[in-house]
Amino acid sequence: MTAPRFVSVEHRAVVFDRTVPPALEIEPGEVVTFETSDEAYQRLARGESVETIGLERFNAVTGPVLVRGAEPGDALRVEILDIAVERAWAVWLPGFGRLGSRVRAVQIRQVPVEGGYVHLSERLHVPLEPMVGCIGLAPAAGESSTFSPAYPWGGNLDLREFSPGAAILLPVQVPGALLSLGDLHAAMGRGEPALVAIEAAGRATVRIDLEKGRRLEYPRLRLDGATACLGMGEALQAAQRCALDQAYELLTSEYGLQPFEAYTYLCARVELRLGGPASPMVLAVVPDPDVAHSPARQ
Repeated sequence: MTAPRFVSVEHRAVVFDRTVPPALEIEPGEVVTFETSDEAYQRLARGESVETIGLERFNAVTGPVLVRGAEPGDALRVEILDIAVERAWAVWLPGFGRLGSRVRAVQIRQVPVEGGYVHLSERLHVPLEPMVGCIGLAPAAGESSTFSPAYPWGGNLDLREFSPGAAILLPVQVPGALLSLGDLHAAMGRGEPALVAIEAAGRATVRIDLEKGRRLEYPRLRLDGATACLGMGEALQAAQRCALDQAYELLTSEYGLQPFEAYTYLCARVELRLGGPASPMVLAVVPDPDVAHSPARQ
């Protein structure tokens, strides 16, 4: 088996930008390992302030990787094969997030990762469930933040589902796509409830492929036995509507269901989940309909 290509943490940025020179050029279908940074958390642990470090540095991404043949109107498919966590951090910042008012000083602790668990304290352990928080492509013009908001071509999505075994489809905006990723988490509650996860540094190994002519407006995840359509909007209700519209189109256009069939299947089986907090985001999770093998009515 050919060894994965490698992008070191030296190639990191705090924006997605088409003018950033690619760290690596690949053919569709290649496997790449991205080394990711926790420099900001190390500096915070040494006593530097968030203001000195810069909030945007906490979501640095590694890349970009240029995919030969990628053009606007295509979709880039990124499948997570493995995430190796090297260090993990528990962080509580005054004034940041929904529980920031409950602490007066920065609390940060490097937490051990051993035996498939994250050891939050001597008596409290949680399963190691690594995921990629931030992944995106270069925008057609200007810069896109790695912190907030999220964009149709990616960004700080913080999707609990984007873990080994899952794949994400992102709409290509520029030739070569220019993929970057970072912000690994050792564990995170769905929706990132406190706006902070168990943050991590490590290596994410992914297979990067190209779906020519696959026109998407928003990211789409392929999970085990389901497709998750990511909706975005100015507010949560708009994001829900965006996700459901995509789910309906998936069922009618790609699975070939009749409109009323699609509607009833959506009512019966589709699950809405929160995306990350960078923007109002909702996932409509559509289990694969088994039309040909539906049980006969009695």
